[in-house]
Amino acid sequence: MAFLALDIGSSELKVAVYDVDGGCLSSVTTEVEGAQVNGARAELDPEQFWRSVCNGITEICRSTRTPLVAASISSHGESFLPLDADGKALGNIILNIDSRAGAEMDEFSAAFGKSRLYQQTGLPAHPMYSLPKIAWLRKNQPEVFGKAAKFVCLEDYIQHRLGMEPAISSPLASRTMGLDIHRDAWAEELLEFAGVTSRQFSRVAPSGTAVGEAAPAMTAELGLTPGMVWSAGGHDQVCASIGAGAQGVGTVADGTGTFECISAPLEQPLLTDASLAANLPCERHSIAGQFLTLAYGPGGIALKWLRDNCSRGHAADATGKLAYERMLADVPDAPTGLFFFPYLLGTGTPWLNSEARATIWGLTSSTTNQDLVKAALEGVCYEMRWNLDIFENTGIHVDRILAVGGGAKSGMWLQLKADIYERLVVEVPGEASSRGAAICAGVGVNAFSGWHEAIQTLVKTGRVFEPRPEKTRQYQDLFAQYKELALRLYGHHL
Repeated sequence: MAFLALDIGSSELKVAVYDVDGGCLSSVTTEVEGAQVNGARAELDPEQFWRSVCNGITEICRSTRTPLVAASISSHGESFLPLDADGKALGNIILNIDSRAGAEMDEFSAAFGKSRLYQQTGLPAHPMYSLPKIAWLRKNQPEVFGKAAKFVCLEDYIQHRLGMEPAISSPLASRTMGLDIHRDAWAEELLEFAGVTSRQFSRVAPSGTAVGEAAPAMTAELGLTPGMVWSAGGHDQVCASIGAGAQGVGTVADGTGTFECISAPLEQPLLTDASLAANLPCERHSIAGQFLTLAYGPGGIALKWLRDNCSRGHAADATGKLAYERMLADVPDAPTGLFFFPYLLGTGTPWLNSEARATIWGLTSSTTNQDLVKAALEGVCYEMRWNLDIFENTGIHVDRILAVGGGAKSGMWLQLKADIYERLVVEVPGEASSRGAAICAGVGVNAFSGWHEAIQTLVKTGRVFEPRPEKTRQYQDLFAQYKELALRLYGHHL
């Protein structure tokens, strides 16, 4: 018995097979090609995207001998595309990083109020979401909008191409700004304001519920196991949370890739004035009746920039993991005293300032490349420590952090997090989003008694890093200086 997991990222597609004990039997990573970025617009050719999906599934199925009983999809949020009455794409996928709908988001905020939108959808006002972009289509591409019979995100688009009646998972639907997170149903009044109805969207299905089987022709073409069930998956951050094993009060998942994201499971939705002021989104969790909030900011993008520009040929003589291993090999253990504000792509929470620019403060003639690498990691950690303090101020207690993603492979970085966060950091090896999708798949076919058993069975933890008192004291002082400098440079304060 095995589970197929698809993890749809912004630039990569990962397809993996997991057994019932959580072992990854095989995995394939393919690049998602066809993205077109032009100013505020960011789109993706749906046929090239679909070919990437097909290629990944075909390759993994070719090498898999264990029968696949279920599959599920972890997907980045917000990206969507319109389909005509025959199910054909009307133009490109509009990506989550597309920011064309600023005026339409302002119109939603004016009509409903930012607080009311947040109370109903769990989302702070921002043009990244699907619904304001649909409103943009109505105003600016009426010929496309008029032909649109359906609007689908990437999870339900894949199901559609597989010949299924598509369903969108509750967590992914949460990211459209069209879902009432209390009722777990489409918010008709918000949809109407954009000029659409719930009939133009896929049905909402809780994560871990069976939603159908692929058409026989597609099953044969891709090499899937006949009779394999597709289960509702979720937003990639939700899948990463369960794939990291985050359960219960006090435990959060910390995923480090290009961006760093800390996700906290909630028993009740967090929709306070304080959480809105900090731009903390609240979405449906994969686990029925629970919710999730996210804090995020620049992560590995700072290391990538240093690798490509300042690392003495590391980018030229090594790529990927090897380049980063060389960069991190001789990083000093002592704090650098530098302040690296890692805003190469703007800030994350709590400010969501896309206009902010990176700063390195404190350079001297003795500063080395390795100092810069360590300073970049310190800066990322300061940003997330700031968000952890905001979590505490909004009632989310955190004492244990489950670390996943590329950054979790570095023991030095995990120890630095423990020292700056002043909390226990636990390494969780493997791909958390893919494993989370596998958990959804297994729950959907009752391979486990419930979410708790599935998570306990499939998630295996690794090294544990405890805060070091001497380093913690040093970083307490430096973090206070970082915040003071952030106020002077950017006006950041809460």
